[in-house]
Amino acid sequence: MNTTVTLRTSLEIDENLLNEAMELGGTKIKKQAIENALKEFVEKRRQKNLYDLFDSNERLIDDDYDYKEMRGGTINI
Repeated sequence: MNTTVTLRTSLEIDENLLNEAMELGGTKIKKQAIENALKEFVEKRRQKNLYDLFDSNERLIDDDYDYKEMRGGTINI
């Protein structure tokens, strides 16, 4: 369930940055530009966190794994 909560607040935002975000985002509405930026920020952080889970020194695939052999239907054990 997606619930929207309205929060009124006053912020000091760099006007040039906001205008650029509005232009790049293709919107003339400041609120929409800010919401788009927040959504993109959250999405990128989630992707980074997921990437970090797999970015370790531990090998996830064995060195002797042969995907071509697996596709051929024969497995030598």
